Amino acid sequence: MTRKEFVKVLGLLGIYSPLNHVFGKGNRPEPSRFSGNVLIIGAGAAGLTSGFLLKQRGIEFRILEATSQYGGRMSVNRSFADFPIALGAEWLSSNTIRFEPLADSKKVLSEIQTVGYLPDEEYEIWDRGKLIRGSFQSFNDRKFVNSSWLEVFERYVLSSIKESIVYETPIHSIDFSGDKIVVKSPAGEYTADRVIVTAPLSLLQNGSIRFTPSLPEKKTEVMNETLVWDGFKAFFEFEKKFYPSFVDYLIQPETDGQVSLYDAAWGQKSTKNVLGLFSVGRPATRYGDLADEVFKEEILKEFDDIFAGQASRYYLKHMTQHWSKEPFAQGAYVSDYTERGVFKYLRAPVEDKLFFAGDAYTDGYDWGNVHNAIQSAAHSVNQILLNN
Repeated sequence: MTRKEFVKVLGLLGIYSPLNHVFGKGNRPEPSRFSGNVLIIGAGAAGLTSGFLLKQRGIEFRILEATSQYGGRMSVNRSFADFPIALGAEWLSSNTIRFEPLADSKKVLSEIQTVGYLPDEEYEIWDRGKLIRGSFQSFNDRKFVNSSWLEVFERYVLSSIKESIVYETPIHSIDFSGDKIVVKSPAGEYTADRVIVTAPLSLLQNGSIRFTPSLPEKKTEVMNETLVWDGFKAFFEFEKKFYPSFVDYLIQPETDGQVSLYDAAWGQKSTKNVLGLFSVGRPATRYGDLADEVFKEEILKEFDDIFAGQASRYYLKHMTQHWSKEPFAQGAYVSDYTERGVFKYLRAPVEDKLFFAGDAYTDGYDWGNVHNAIQSAAHSVNQILLNN
């Protein structure tokens, strides 16, 4: 059995340049039909990408970010270990890694190192109280080496758009009934000709942003019926390493979610022994609902069952990240088992005024990853530039 049978965390990172239709042969831009201004809701991967691409075309824009930080679910902790700990987006996956349209891939890969797993890497499956040896085989996941997705954006994107980000500006209403779109926040009121909404789908589901007029009935219906998985990650430092590179829990039914344990320090320039726990769906909710001390006690017991009592013996410290408790995330990503046809409604623009970008607003071939957010942002910018 292979890891691919049990985990669908990442799809192939085959980012083509969605602006191929914007830029003609020789990368010379075609004339744009759009000459207005754009507001971007959210400074995560999709929001930053949208701003970056609009900046390249000389389009006026602002990014309205609800928190005091850019990056969204690419958040990184740089103090827990001697390498950056990715609290959200961590892996990338592809035989041929591409970072377009953010930057030339060869340049990125010459400056930011990644490392891939070998087919014979230690991989186990935890199934009803037993560890079963598994195989990576065609598993293409790679890790950044002492770096992260966030650093990619910091190096190649942020410098050109950072002055256009307005922080601590949570949006509570978008009125697109008139010629100008009016976006309101407790911090102020903004107007634009087009708006790119990159807020997580969970925020639209719970009505955090009110739309006037209401979004189309079918779009609203599909949005509300789409399952967004909870997301919970934890990291544990131990005195010694006693675990393999990966352990996947066998979850039944598999539609409930996923739990994986992994050597977080694998491939890093590190002297630390750090075990990561990644969970989505119902298991993430179960872990995240526990008080920290209770979680520590229960998870160490769980690890002791898997690793013959070594977790409690060598435990040093831990940290957690529960994405559903983040007020402007409220979840991880759309369930791996979502029907592909759902996404045409999620990503569909409204009246050529509102556009949607992010890891949930994709073409339906893949979702839930940073490269999906990049692609969807480029798609939205492409629509604005060419169809208006």
